[in-house]
Amino acid sequence: MDPKHQFRLAYGILALAFWLSIAGFIVLLTRQQHEAQTRWSAWKPAAQGLLGAHQIAQRLAPTYRSDNGTQLVAVQEALPYYNGYRVAAIGVRRLNQDGQLDPYVGLFGTNKTLVYSFCGLQASCSLEGTTSSVGERTLRREALELSLYAFKSLKNVDQVVSLVQTVKDGGTSAIFLRKRDLKPELEHPLRTTLPLRTPPLGRDRREAAVIDALTLRNTFPAHYEALPGGDAILVLDVAAQGGS
Repeated sequence: MDPKHQFRLAYGILALAFWLSIAGFIVLLTRQQHEAQTRWSAWKPAAQGLLGAHQIAQRLAPTYRSDNGTQLVAVQEALPYYNGYRVAAIGVRRLNQDGQLDPYVGLFGTNKTLVYSFCGLQASCSLEGTTSSVGERTLRREALELSLYAFKSLKNVDQVVSLVQTVKDGGTSAIFLRKRDLKPELEHPLRTTLPLRTPPLGRDRREAAVIDALTLRNTFPAHYEALPGGDAILVLDVAAQGGS
């Protein structure tokens, strides 16, 4: 073969290999970018069970801060127990027009239930200032984000109860979320549901409608009642559901 032809052939092979490597790199980069855009979250806990739930709380709680920059609440993960007794059920009840208690309109077993307790900086874990000043919606956002991470990352978690000490009446509020009700949010990236990287203190309206739609009707005044067998029940009162 003519040396000139050999040189041209070798040059062509080298050029082809170069452009194939460039094309491969572009495909790989595009694939990585697509995966980054479509994956649910860039972070997930490294463990399961309560340790995984603890990692989620430790990851998210410091990002929720008050006006003065301090962490809004501490978050403690737990199984459904109250004063050493097993919480056997979560009961949703409604007051009738006479103010009397109707039978429970919903009873939910506590198998596969995770509890997150929010503790503010004031006495009895209450929050500083009024409920509106710390952003009641922000607390519901935090409960929603904790629950979504738990449902997405932890096995055997189908229900999450987030307990918050309220200021206006000194009681406890519960945000009770179920995995089955958040299926669309678990099938799309988290930032589709909560696009803001830094949680707002209840003032940004870009997420308000979504947060309210997913949490407002699932936020209840809550208290525990003892059962005859020694277990307890977490009672959620429909009649006094919270506002925005």
